[in-house]
Amino acid sequence: MQEIAPPNKILIAVDGSEQSLSAIRYAADLFPKDRTHFVLFNVQTQLVNIFSDLVTYPHYKRQMTGLKHWASEQKSEICSTMDSAVAYFCNKGFPESAITTMTPTKMLGVADDIVKESYNEYQAVIVGRTGTSRFKDWVLKSTAMKLVSKIKHIPIIVVGGRPDAKNLLIAFDGSHGAMKGVLYAGSLIGRSDHQMQLYSMIRREKKFWQGSESFFVPTDLEAPIATGTDEIGPQLDDARKRLLGEGLAPEQISVKIHIADRERGYRIVEEARENDFGSVVIGRRELITFIDEFFIGRVSDKVLKLADELALWII
Repeated sequence: MQEIAPPNKILIAVDGSEQSLSAIRYAADLFPKDRTHFVLFNVQTQLVNIFSDLVTYPHYKRQMTGLKHWASEQKSEICSTMDSAVAYFCNKGFPESAITTMTPTKMLGVADDIVKESYNEYQAVIVGRTGTSRFKDWVLKSTAMKLVSKIKHIPIIVVGGRPDAKNLLIAFDGSHGAMKGVLYAGSLIGRSDHQMQLYSMIRREKKFWQGSESFFVPTDLEAPIATGTDEIGPQLDDARKRLLGEGLAPEQISVKIHIADRERGYRIVEEARENDFGSVVIGRRELITFIDEFFIGRVSDKVLKLADELALWII
């Protein structure tokens, strides 16, 4: 008797903002209904406890009453958001048993509490790119940046705008990190109707070569011209076979190779936007080799700005 694999466990950070709701919609359209378990996670900040010592001062008693009322409203609002999210997943065909809600009190900090929770046998973390107001946008964007730098053991998916979940662009250069992206994408959403494109770039100076020479003029016109595809071709074939092994049909997988005639990070985002790919999957090594000027020092800020209407998988 064949064993049934446990469902993939996905952690979704929820704050009630429109962007976190977009992350929920994206997750519902992305993951298979028969082998996914969602945990909706909201870190509660207990501001009332921080200022509770002020109640001993008569001048602050009235303010404490208002603060308690505000905190109660906030808690009620997030509970309502969680209930609505559960109902949304159920309307999308997920069984109610496949959704868990958690609202723990903040212990280490919002980002660090999410990171700590992510080690509890999750396969991915999803977070919205922005929050409910200009000030909270800055706070949550900072949280997303911290999560990108701290969550390296599983994919983190940063959702911007309202991306279409059906088409995924996998940035692939044959590296270990890129192959991890292929494996995660295949294992999390294989045996589905999603379309995936393996997208590779070769440098212009490596378009033609022979031996140690960068350029050559063939003297035998019938001899094959060596191109950059010789370098990436076997790895692309292996990546395609791995996706097929995860249950995707041949017609769901495409392969594309471009000559890199400009900065590669921009080219990846352009390719996704121009061809209706709502998701970009990129390995952490690619975060250095493709867009190193963004990820050395300033880390994810520029990439998330470029992918403001996309779901960016960082693996």
